[in-house]
Amino acid sequence: MDIRHLRLFMTVIDRGSITAAADDLGLSQPALSKHLSRLEAELETTLLERLPRGVRPTRAGQILFDYAKSIDASYRSALRQNDGAKAAQIAEITVGSGYFWLTGFLPKAVALLVEDHPTVRVTVETGVPTRLKEKLLRGDLDLIFGPVALSGADQNMISSESLIRTDSHVLVRQGHPAQDNRDKTIKDLLDLKWALPNGTFVRSQFDQLFQAHGVPAPIPTVDVNDVSCSLEIVAQSNLATLATSLTPEGAAWSKFDHLKCSALSGFRETGILRRKFGVVPPMAEELCEKLRIVSRNHRDAVR
Repeated sequence: MDIRHLRLFMTVIDRGSITAAADDLGLSQPALSKHLSRLEAELETTLLERLPRGVRPTRAGQILFDYAKSIDASYRSALRQNDGAKAAQIAEITVGSGYFWLTGFLPKAVALLVEDHPTVRVTVETGVPTRLKEKLLRGDLDLIFGPVALSGADQNMISSESLIRTDSHVLVRQGHPAQDNRDKTIKDLLDLKWALPNGTFVRSQFDQLFQAHGVPAPIPTVDVNDVSCSLEIVAQSNLATLATSLTPEGAAWSKFDHLKCSALSGFRETGILRRKFGVVPPMAEELCEKLRIVSRNHRDAVR
């Protein structure tokens, strides 16, 4: 089976149309249809159901599509590893991380890895979970460190391992007028002005909190796609934010006070995510083990 045929098939499914996929790929519609027919003949099954407008995968086609994404991701990952080996004869890994892991745990694990393997090259990409998962499934990332809760579709393609249980807190700068040790009600939260990171778990939790009480979530004064930026703004203003933490890691947390809010219940599990059918490079596996050690040491220290 040719990886190119799989990629053509994946493009057709993504676009929902042979004509649209052919335009994207720079092929004629008959040429693309011929490639798809060869793939169906090789697998001895029908992969596409022709509709009045476009196509959709048959059950066999959907199964192939799910596995094809994993095969393509593993192939891309293998190429990255091979390029790194040819260029410098060193091990390269690329991982994605949410903000929580960047505030103490992952830097410690990376430092331990580099100490044991001075020639390793580690690339860390940050971002919101949805975008990182997309990159993981494409093969652009070897692993993700972030929330382990998975949707139905992700469960078929991603496996997860929980390392830490975290909580969500309303944070304000020290000396904020709202810090009076009183348990905040939903009305109190509505009266605050907010700086919030978009596309994150805590942002969806924030919106759901107000929806559960039958009121729309307040529109933030500052809406930013970077958690560290929202925290820095809050540290220098009278805005509030929602952030994930446990026993705070790092000096950055010393700038903030937590507002009491019984209405907010935000425990979640966070840890390691990987492609179910992919191959994780040995150095990435070793980084996981370092992170397990760092997480375990933290849990033991706070008991």
